[in-house]
Amino acid sequence: MPTNQTQLHRKPMGVWTSASMGIGAMIGAGIFALLGQVASLTGSYTPMLFVTGAVISILTGYSYARLGIRYPSSGGVAEYLVQGFTSRYVAGVLTVMYYLSIVIGMAMVARAFGTYAAAMTPSGAHSIWTPIFTAAIVITLAIVNAAGSAAVSKSERYLVAVKIVLLLAFVVAGIGTARRPSIASPGFTLTATNSVHALALCLLAFQGFGVITNAIDDMPKPSRTLPRAIMAAIIVVAIVYIGVTYATLLNLNVSEVVAARDYALAEAAKPTFGSIGFTIVSVTALLSAASCINASLYSSAKMTLMMATVRELPAVEERWVWRGGSVGLFSTAAMVLIFALGLDLGRIASLASIIFLLIYASVHLGHLRLTRETGASKLLVAIAFLINAGVFLAFVLLTVAQSWFLSLTLLGILAVACVMELIVRRTNGPIRSTADAPTPTTSQVHTL
Repeated sequence: MPTNQTQLHRKPMGVWTSASMGIGAMIGAGIFALLGQVASLTGSYTPMLFVTGAVISILTGYSYARLGIRYPSSGGVAEYLVQGFTSRYVAGVLTVMYYLSIVIGMAMVARAFGTYAAAMTPSGAHSIWTPIFTAAIVITLAIVNAAGSAAVSKSERYLVAVKIVLLLAFVVAGIGTARRPSIASPGFTLTATNSVHALALCLLAFQGFGVITNAIDDMPKPSRTLPRAIMAAIIVVAIVYIGVTYATLLNLNVSEVVAARDYALAEAAKPTFGSIGFTIVSVTALLSAASCINASLYSSAKMTLMMATVRELPAVEERWVWRGGSVGLFSTAAMVLIFALGLDLGRIASLASIIFLLIYASVHLGHLRLTRETGASKLLVAIAFLINAGVFLAFVLLTVAQSWFLSLTLLGILAVACVMELIVRRTNGPIRSTADAPTPTTSQVHTL
């Protein structure tokens, strides 16, 4: 019989390993996919928006960590929603929405991968190569996750380290050889509408830390590892985001950012490093996006298994297709392809922002009735709820006013979640707590 010490030693997800998974998810979705989108809205105020996003994310991370310690489950946020709401139907609909938000988030990063890869070809960023590269990365990483390669899993830490080093090198060089004397945007006026839109995108840029909660079963001493990993991931990413934003705005003006908003970071490397810099940053973006999708597929694979086990998804999602690949993994990859190929980067980002804000606010709202059990500060959780709910409502109103297409798409996603929950409840019965479900083994889902 192994000792407790031996069992702890076998837990592979320490603080920095867990944090690296969150960093990989955040940076892939944040700087490369969203910097240009945010900067085109807020100009020289962009660093301030990322600071605000980091502070709000720390509040959300605090809430997640306290919930994770009290309700340890590889279901992560899905478990917190079940625990937080007395109505199993509401919890079920929100859980399906959360799952779809992960899918749309991956679609955004996959689209960013395709855009950066296409930008390196003679045809340019918005050519036929964009959907081809987009589809290729999703299919490739779905196969990699199904294969469960230990070498690929362990490389996540090194991949995160490499891209952070490259980004920090870009920051130092970009600021040191800045083309412009300051980040000020002459004639640029920051509006309340643009601020709300940009803040929603900034919060989306930080959303990847949620994948850390799905790995709690593989953490030694989760009560210490989980909160430290979440906070470390958010702080490291905030430093990188703010530095890269300054370096970009010191080398590109707002009109240049708008023109290259889907690949602004690579464009910002040109004044300092020329075409070589553009290529290096583009390659870094590709590695970052691949790392993000890989971490998210890992998280979603564990989540779909749990959701099927607790009757929140059809039982077929548990069926194994090939090696470590379940129907859930491949159906998730298929939905990622649908969103990534059907919408442009800006629309995907806006859609993902709205749904993630809804989930954030819902988790905090449910947590308010659980603070005695989790030991969390009710004041901090309430502040997190009010901020996320406020940004969510403002962004929804903005979206309804500006885009009928996104409004209908959002209503369609909500309708799908409601209908899916009704069908699953009628077939499988009400959703159960994921804490009561058996944990997927490493033979089922590989451990990063």
